[in-house]
Amino acid sequence: MIGIDHQKIINMKRNFIYIINWLLIIVAVASCKKDKENSNLKSVFSYVADGFKVTFTNFSSGAKTYHWDFNDKPGDSSSLKSPQHIFSRKGDFLVSLTAVNGNQTDVFTDTVSILGPNIKIDGDFTDWEYVEYLHTNSEDFGGNIRAIKAFATAQDINFLVEGTTAMKMDMIDMYIDADNNPATGFSSWDYPAGSGTDFLLEGPATSPSWGAGYKHSGAPGDWSFNSVFAFDTDMHFSAVKPVSGKNIIEFSIKKSALGSVKGAINFALVELDAGWSAIGRVPENEQPESKFISLQL
Repeated sequence: MIGIDHQKIINMKRNFIYIINWLLIIVAVASCKKDKENSNLKSVFSYVADGFKVTFTNFSSGAKTYHWDFNDKPGDSSSLKSPQHIFSRKGDFLVSLTAVNGNQTDVFTDTVSILGPNIKIDGDFTDWEYVEYLHTNSEDFGGNIRAIKAFATAQDINFLVEGTTAMKMDMIDMYIDADNNPATGFSSWDYPAGSGTDFLLEGPATSPSWGAGYKHSGAPGDWSFNSVFAFDTDMHFSAVKPVSGKNIIEFSIKKSALGSVKGAINFALVELDAGWSAIGRVPENEQPESKFISLQL
């Protein structure tokens, strides 16, 4: 019969307990270290706005990946650490940055205020770069005018017009529904789906210009307009300039010239030749769905 060394068994049990305890200590230390690392996870950012373009600086700590939600157009997001984003319009946007480390997250949200570009009517069209087209004529619609952009500030409504190399804008008619109500003002057969001209702006698109703004009076079918302001006092035009195979002009109208405009206006722009015939316009006309372009102020 083999003798049992009880002391040896006791020592083996004791060593096993020591090993288990050490393993538990190592796991606990690692867990504490991980908890400490996760406790340092912090999401925060700052931003600088230049017109519609915003540059974000990420000051987050303890993160391995990032997710930005710009709350602009659907699907506009980024996984870059410090992205740039071109916002689609002026206004306040709740932008959120989620910092991620494993299954841990931290979210920082801030209001990003977009005032839009500082448009100057000076013939330098670069300040329009991130302003979206308000309307582009279809390819099968002829004429000198092809597309238009617009942007309203507190004092002015600014326009940029693109056309073919034949666009000169020596004479224009601009029809404006200033109260955003097509049922008032002159109703044009060119735009059966909605017009309502409260103001007619007519004259050369130049500075200086003898052109004038006329206010409608009478019933919607009455072609009755009275002069209320001059182009030289309430409008400003750049020269027409060739850029990349097309002609471009920018101009502005003082809001005060159109009365108490608010919310939105609707408009159409026509280029005329020396015989007062239309040689370009925006938007397309003489279709059942034709109506003035709407601009949110």
